[in-house]
Amino acid sequence: MFLAGIEENKAHWIPDKLVLVKTGKHSGMTKPYKQISNRTTLKPGSSIEHFLKKRSFLMRGKKWVKYSFLVALIPFSVCIGNMVQSKTVSAGEIDDLKWQLKQMEEAFARQQEQMEALRNRIEAISMETKVVVKEETKQAVKEYLSTDEATKVAVKEETKQAVQEYLSTDEAREILGVGMPNMIVEYTPEHKKSALSIRTPDGRYSLNIGSRLQMQYQYKDKDDDFGESDTQNIDVRRARLNFGGNIYSKDLHYFVEIDGDKFDVGVRDFYVYWTPFDELNTKIGYFKVPFNRQRVSSSSSLLLQDRSIASEFFDQDRDYGVDLYGKPFDGHMEYHVAMFQGAGEDQADWFQGDENFDNELMFVLHARYNPFGEYNYYDETDLAYSDTLKATIGASVAFNGKRKDVKEEDYDNITGTIDCGLVYKGISWNNEYYFMSRDLESGGESLESEGFHTQLGYFILPKKLELAGRYAMIDPDDDISNDTQREYTVGVNYYFRGHRSKVQTDFGHFVTEGEEEDENENKLRVLYQIMF
Repeated sequence: MFLAGIEENKAHWIPDKLVLVKTGKHSGMTKPYKQISNRTTLKPGSSIEHFLKKRSFLMRGKKWVKYSFLVALIPFSVCIGNMVQSKTVSAGEIDDLKWQLKQMEEAFARQQEQMEALRNRIEAISMETKVVVKEETKQAVKEYLSTDEATKVAVKEETKQAVQEYLSTDEAREILGVGMPNMIVEYTPEHKKSALSIRTPDGRYSLNIGSRLQMQYQYKDKDDDFGESDTQNIDVRRARLNFGGNIYSKDLHYFVEIDGDKFDVGVRDFYVYWTPFDELNTKIGYFKVPFNRQRVSSSSSLLLQDRSIASEFFDQDRDYGVDLYGKPFDGHMEYHVAMFQGAGEDQADWFQGDENFDNELMFVLHARYNPFGEYNYYDETDLAYSDTLKATIGASVAFNGKRKDVKEEDYDNITGTIDCGLVYKGISWNNEYYFMSRDLESGGESLESEGFHTQLGYFILPKKLELAGRYAMIDPDDDISNDTQREYTVGVNYYFRGHRSKVQTDFGHFVTEGEEEDENENKLRVLYQIMF
C-alpha cells in the first residue's frame, strides 16, 4: 500500500502499503517519507490518527538511541586520541625532518639551475655548428662521391632519388653553375647512352649528355701472301660524344653524336624523330639505315669487338633520309618504310660534293616479328639475363643500295637480309643471311653475292663473365669459285658495370681463298670501353 499526495501532510490509502508524502516548498515538488516497515503498515479500517501517534512515538525512541550512541562515542574517541598522542614524534625529530626537507629543496633548486644552463649551452652549440656542418658536409659528400663505395651505393634507388632531389635545389644549381630556373638535373648512370640529364619539370624540354671511349690493342699476324709484316697498335677504336633529348613536347626528340675516332672529328649522327604513337613514328636526318640488325645494334653493345665481315660487306650503314616506323601489337611486330639519298657515309669526300651523282634514291622496307613480345635487338648480348625466352625474326630489302657502303655508278643493286635471334638466361644467339643482286645499267647478266654469320654468347657468371664465338662467310661473286672469305672468332668479355665499363678480348682467324693458295690472317685484340 502506498500513500501519495500533493497537499500538506496527507496520507492516502493504497492497498497493502502506506507511504507518507510531505509537501515540498521548491518547484511544487513533493518529498516522500521512507516506507514504513510492515509492522506499522495500516490495516484496512484503522484510523489515520492512531497510526500517526504510533509513528511519532517510534521516532522519539530512535532519537534517544542516537543520543545514547553519541555519548558512548566520546570516551572512545578520547582513548583513541591518547593512543595517537603516545606515538607523536618529539620536537627534536621534527626539527631534523625540517632540515632534511630544506636541504632537498636547495639541492633541487641547484639542479634546476644546472639543467637550464645546460639547455642554453646545447642551443648555443647547435647554432654555432650549423654553418660549419654545412660546409664540412659539402666537402665530405664531394670526397665520398669520388670513392668506389659511393659508385656502388649510387645505383640504389633511394640514393638516386636523394641525389635527384638535391640536384633540383637552387643550391645545387648554383654549385653546378647551371643557373637555369625551374630545371631538374639528374644523374642517369644506367641510361643506354647518356649520363647526365637536364629537363624541365613538365618534361617538355630535356638535354641528355653522354660520351663513350674505346681503347684497343691489336696484334695482326699476316701471311707472306699479303706482302705485309706483323703489326701491333694501341688505338682509339671509338670516341663519341652525344647529345639528345626532347623539345617543345614529350614526343619530339633530337639526337646528335660527334665522332672523334683517330682524332678525325666529325658528326656521326644528327636527326629528329617524332613519336606520337607506338604504331606510327617518323625520323628525319642523318642516321643508320634500318636494314640489317647487326648494323643497327650499337657498337657499344656488340657481342664481339667489331661486326662480322658479312655485315661489313652488305650493310647500308648511315645515310640522309626519312623513316616511317612503328611497333604495333605491343611490340610483337615492327616495321620501317624509309627513303635515303643512297650515297653512303662520308659521301662528300668520295664524290667531291656531288653526292647523288646518278639522281637515284635508295628505298628500304623492313618487317620484324617478335613472338614473345618486344625484343631488344640493340644489344647483342643477354646482359639483362632474361627470365623468359625472347625471340625475333626479321627481313629487309634495299633498292638502289650500296656495296660496302659505296654507291656504285654503273649498277642498280637490290640487297636483302633475313635474320633471327633469341636470348634466354644469359644465352644469346644471332644469325643473319645476306644476298645482293647487281644489275648493270648497260644490260647483261646480274652479279650475285651472298653471305651470313652466326654467333653465340653465354654468361658463365651471370651479368659478369661471358664467352662468345662467331663464324661468318662471304661469297662476293657466285660465278667465281675461289673468292670466298671466312671468319672464325672467339672471345671473352668481362663486365664491371654492364656495357658502361667492360673489357673484351677476342682472337680471330680470317681466311681468303685464292686461285693458288689461301691467305690467312690472325688478329688478337683487347678492348676496354667506358661510358660516362
